[in-house]
Amino acid sequence: MKPSYDYIIVGAGIAGMKAVEAIRRYDGDGSILLINGEDRLPYKRTRISKNIHGGFERNAFAITTASWFETMQIDYLSGRAKTIALKTQILLDENKEKYRWRKLILCNGTLPVLPILKGNGKQDIMVLRTASDAEMIISKAQKAEKILVSGGGVLGIEIAAEMVLAGKNVSLVHRDAYLMNKHFDSELSKRLHHLLQEHGIQVILQEKIDAVSRTGNDKILVEVGGLIHMLTDMVIFSVGVMPDISIAKQSGLSTNRGIKVNEFLETSYPNIYAAGDVAEHPDGNVTGLWHAAENQGTIAGSNASGEKIKYQNKPYRLKLEVFDQYYFSMNVPEFFVNRDELIHENHNKYYHFFFEGGKLSGLLMANDKPMAKTCETAVKQNWTKELVVKTFIDI
Repeated sequence: MKPSYDYIIVGAGIAGMKAVEAIRRYDGDGSILLINGEDRLPYKRTRISKNIHGGFERNAFAITTASWFETMQIDYLSGRAKTIALKTQILLDENKEKYRWRKLILCNGTLPVLPILKGNGKQDIMVLRTASDAEMIISKAQKAEKILVSGGGVLGIEIAAEMVLAGKNVSLVHRDAYLMNKHFDSELSKRLHHLLQEHGIQVILQEKIDAVSRTGNDKILVEVGGLIHMLTDMVIFSVGVMPDISIAKQSGLSTNRGIKVNEFLETSYPNIYAAGDVAEHPDGNVTGLWHAAENQGTIAGSNASGEKIKYQNKPYRLKLEVFDQYYFSMNVPEFFVNRDELIHENHNKYYHFFFEGGKLSGLLMANDKPMAKTCETAVKQNWTKELVVKTFIDI
């Protein structure tokens, strides 16, 4: 490692990797240091929750190879960044090594949210954010019979489904009235609810875990909503994430929920950018989707290299695939009241279209996977209602 770099990127998720690629596209000679912060090659994080019951090799989901960094003349550090000093432009890593930057891009992602809980068993709670987390869950689950999952979003549902496939007795607690409530309508949520129940998952809605305590026989006693008490072998929380703003906040960069950026992904201090799940945009939005982070990484890397590209918050799709059922959600409005909508059902297929000014603005779909790319195109291009009907209904 060198003491000084033209570019330092913190975080080797998809935003960090795309930032590196963009820099090399515009600057073939500038020195680059990529700080990973994990114990393996950069990987596709969305794959780990889908491969718990079968397990996976260490670098099974790697985005690139170790030789790629050498070929691209990129220095690669597995450790973590600990602090940054704005005035001196020096980054300190966990081994107290110092690195000076000319341009800095923060892509350090998110941390799992853990609620305040009662009881002496909080140290037994597990979360799934990294591949290492998944390996610990897989290892512990080998001796477990009963598993309780908290959280009815994509990650929580995928974990619950994977544990069923591993032969476990699974319960799922979700504090809202509907599963996937931020992305699904009530009909799609009910379908998903029934699907999970059909596969043996006990679903408890409109409740939350209040206390976790260890018993004398190595079981975990969980208090749900004050009235329900459950004995289980494992508790896995997946109730949301928050941007990891720790080093940014400590340094004096402007932060709120995330690291505040402008339309060019520049932070409050010159020559420092933020991209991906850690960035908070001028409208207060923190994106949280893989393809959004990918796009932001490319723009941050391009702008750090001298370009001036504006980030535009485009709609991106979210998908969920469990027990051979496929669910798709893209740019669904927060409230459905007084919306121009169109619902179409055909056997087990389901569509819910949302229109603004006669143009398609959002879409929900179930069990028509071959049409997923067409669904994306339709929303991105704001198809007319006539074209939507012709393409998806009159077939």
